[in-house]
Amino acid sequence: MLLGENKNRKTARSSFAGKAADKIKSANKKRAALGVAAIAVAAAAAVSIGASASLGQSVSGSADILQLSGFEYDKDDYKASSLMAENDNLVRTKVITAKSGNPDEQSTEVAEKPPVVSLNEKSITFKKLKESFVLVPSFSKEDAETKYKWTSADDKIAKVDKNGKVTPVKNGTVKITCTEENSGAKAECTVTVKTVLVKGIRLNPSSVTMNLKESKTIKSKITNDDAANKTLKWSSSDEKVVKVNNKGKITSVAAGTANVTCAATDGSGVKRTVKVTVNNVVALKELQLNYIDIQFCGLGCVEQLSVMSYLPEEATDTSVTWASTNENVAVVDQNGNVYPVDNGVCDIVATANDGSKVKASCPVTVSGVVNYVPVEPNYNVVIPQNININETANSIVEEADKYVGWLPYVWGGTDLTSGVDCSGFVCAIYEKFGINLWGIRTDLIYAGREVSLEEARAGDIIVYHGHVAIYDGNGGKIHAPTEGYMVTHDYGIGNYRSIRRVIE
Repeated sequence: MLLGENKNRKTARSSFAGKAADKIKSANKKRAALGVAAIAVAAAAAVSIGASASLGQSVSGSADILQLSGFEYDKDDYKASSLMAENDNLVRTKVITAKSGNPDEQSTEVAEKPPVVSLNEKSITFKKLKESFVLVPSFSKEDAETKYKWTSADDKIAKVDKNGKVTPVKNGTVKITCTEENSGAKAECTVTVKTVLVKGIRLNPSSVTMNLKESKTIKSKITNDDAANKTLKWSSSDEKVVKVNNKGKITSVAAGTANVTCAATDGSGVKRTVKVTVNNVVALKELQLNYIDIQFCGLGCVEQLSVMSYLPEEATDTSVTWASTNENVAVVDQNGNVYPVDNGVCDIVATANDGSKVKASCPVTVSGVVNYVPVEPNYNVVIPQNININETANSIVEEADKYVGWLPYVWGGTDLTSGVDCSGFVCAIYEKFGINLWGIRTDLIYAGREVSLEEARAGDIIVYHGHVAIYDGNGGKIHAPTEGYMVTHDYGIGNYRSIRRVIE
């Protein structure tokens, strides 16, 4: 603060020096002691310094008032240092040099304390990783505009966001610093993360054997439920053999052996390893059969299932084993041939032989097995009295219907008086109408021309896989079904391969 004007440098110096000497003598000591505080404020005359004050008078700076209580004098350079009581806002001593002119005028400069940042907590301890704590800063200058920046000395132990929210990461100790960017003032909080560590890990299975292009999952479990950080890290010793994701799913890449390791991430050092062996085999992943479903109406028909497609295409072994879920309904041989047995529903299942356990199934429905007449052991054919086999009926259907219930199925049979098989029955009936089909008996799929079911007429030939029958014109068939039964008339046709028209 400027209290007067400088007039004459020489006069000010001598006047000030004289008063200083008188002041010292009256106190009977060369150096006056400061009574209460230890901070000195300079008071001297100097042309180049801005503010001045009178010795013995009060020096005013802003709202702060200092009272000179003592000083020391150096006659060689005409300087005096004033020793003064400390005011709350003063932090250092400033030399004041006398100015020329009025000896009662001096220049003074008073510095304030630097601003201070403080936090609501100086230290925090976390015992759980899911906890968090918000640090709240305060600034010594209440009216000042503030802008805070938060930093962590190690984000791997604890993180802090822009709002002062502290989140633990793993065990350890770290400093969180809050900086007021306008002033540069800082405050720190010591954060300690001290949680329960993982004590053990269990893996299942303990070893794995797999084929090429195959995936499996290793299940993991931490033995102590109170572990704070249950995040596990998976790794493979050789990713050219097997890869693993963060959930323990392993995928084979090439034949060989590698170790898959599951490790705790909480700094406990706990880990477990599984040995993985990859065989030089590409296993099946998917099978698709040639039939979506099979429907049998009556006995005697046969349908052949096969693997129509599979994945991956480079699978090493594509063979399958066939089985029926209910052999009282239908049976299957190892070539995939399905035979109806009795009314009901079952599945025919194909299981891969390569150890992959891949399966495909086809539902089978058998119906219409109602009026089948079984053939007794050592049965001798007896022609009913009302049947004249020497006369030909008016139509193929009428002729075929004459043999229902008494003519037995005989493998390879062609005689309408002793027994027939399915194709022998059809050829023998047609022969009675002057049509010779014996040359294509086993290939009746080539007889005549194909017609649709909507176009089918009585007397047309229905061709199945491994079976044939005569269409009755009403959605049924007449045929020699299978060994152990007589010729029968079924009121349904089930799955068929083709319908052939020989007689136009």
